[in-house]
Amino acid sequence: MLSRILKQDYSLSILAITLTIIGIFSIYSTGQSIEGERQIIFFIVSLIAYFLIMTFNYKIYKDKKIQIILYILIFSLLALIFILNIRLNNTRRWFVVGKFDIQPAEFAKIVVILISASFFEIFRKTQNILYKILLGFVIVFPIFYLIYKQPALGNSIIIMIIWLSILFASFYDHKKFILIISLFILSTLLIIPFLGINIFNSNINLIFFQINISIFLILILLIYLIYRYAKKTILKPLILITLLVGLIFGFSFKLIVWDHLLKNYQQQRLIGFLNKSSSLNSSINFQTEQSKIAIGSGGLWGKGYAQGTQSRLNFLPEDTTDFIFATLFEEFGFIGALIFFAIYFAFIVRILDIMKNTNNRFGILIIVGGLTLLIVQLFINIGMNMGIMPVTGITLPLVSYGGSSLLTVFIILGIIQNIYISQKHQ
Repeated sequence: MLSRILKQDYSLSILAITLTIIGIFSIYSTGQSIEGERQIIFFIVSLIAYFLIMTFNYKIYKDKKIQIILYILIFSLLALIFILNIRLNNTRRWFVVGKFDIQPAEFAKIVVILISASFFEIFRKTQNILYKILLGFVIVFPIFYLIYKQPALGNSIIIMIIWLSILFASFYDHKKFILIISLFILSTLLIIPFLGINIFNSNINLIFFQINISIFLILILLIYLIYRYAKKTILKPLILITLLVGLIFGFSFKLIVWDHLLKNYQQQRLIGFLNKSSSLNSSINFQTEQSKIAIGSGGLWGKGYAQGTQSRLNFLPEDTTDFIFATLFEEFGFIGALIFFAIYFAFIVRILDIMKNTNNRFGILIIVGGLTLLIVQLFINIGMNMGIMPVTGITLPLVSYGGSSLLTVFIILGIIQNIYISQKHQ
């Protein structure tokens, strides 16, 4: 047990712990001492789980019984929130245990990574690509749907991106996969411009619809060129099915997704993000605007630790969770942000190095899923803070306040360390 822990990749551990400590100090700097104390407790629990997971071989997650138990457990927790109608901040995302909130959607990411990695490792050599994709989607969809209905659009999107990344990594022929995805996206876009989603003001909408014919013809040309190229390497029925599914998805987006599945506040966030000139912009994008003010006021060197006015004076909402990067930037400026990015970059590179030196397919797919979670959440969170991404409630891994998120990342890192240790034992 101890011998395995001693064989860990110490640089990965040091970088992860450093990022978490930066997060804890940032939480305290906002004046939220209670949240800071809770994050320290979460950190201790996460470290215990992290080192414990290193002690046994990660290949046990391929056991079907363990996968079924994990799947049923996470599905039951997600469903139980609805059954008990547990509401917090007008959503059904958390179990309240004493002074702590537990968010099952975060742990669902671990289950999706493990089950998808195992599934696509088994099916990676099958010639029936469509069957492989559909069956893999059917397995993950119940978890995705329950998370979406909480509502937690951001986390449900992360779940699907993780699944897609593992699917892509599992393909023996990436060229075919890219061609299929390209055809699907283009055929979807072929329909959407004509559905009348008013994301711009009236004048821009008029111009927008005037050029729809040009967009339509360009998309038709691109689809034709890809089709001509793809039919040499992919069966024609698969190409035609992909085009048909893309057209159906594009047509259903407005009628089903936009009109019925997206909540009003989710629509407003997207409208506010896409239409900066809207008269509603000041109310819809209040969080983003305050974040941009905080980042801009940080300057080159920042205002100093615990001296950020946007967070200390409560102008910046969610300054310890969604917008903790703005808090950090305001206090330490551009130079501090560069140092932060350097640490995070080294952290990601170290995980990539472990993946590169792993010769087990199951282990590689797990690391792909973990890396996707970290990189996508990093990109979305900082994009939200800078106003280049819509607000979706995605936290900054290891840095934002939140026990479930922190524990989830350390569990995934523990599994990655386990892969590294097991590789050294071979």
